[in-house]
Amino acid sequence: MLTHPQPRPICSHCKFSLAKPNGKSKHGFQRWHKYCEDCAKSMYNGRFKHLQHKENTCEECNFVPEDRVQLDLVYKDGNKKNKSKKNLLTLCANCARLYNKKLRTGKKSIMNATVDGDTRIA
Repeated sequence: MLTHPQPRPICSHCKFSLAKPNGKSKHGFQRWHKYCEDCAKSMYNGRFKHLQHKENTCEECNFVPEDRVQLDLVYKDGNKKNKSKKNLLTLCANCARLYNKKLRTGKKSIMNATVDGDTRIA
């Protein structure tokens, strides 16, 4: 019989975040999953399998976050349907924004459009 609650364990997959709660035991203590919420989502749901490739640090600037939500997955080729491991980068929020801006610079922007003085918009 348990006489004291178990401490909250670390996720067995990423070894970074705390495991998510899993209800109460028959003795009234809190039970815990093996995985944190992000890892459980990627393990049990086929739509989120690509999240298993998320690293624990930024691959660009080696930023070590307090929590994994500070890291983003970025698609190298810009195609969100291509979720292969070779196409994914784990970047901090700042590096992700810079990376996406560099991808967009090749595309035309409305802000770069020029307007002739003779053209009237009605």
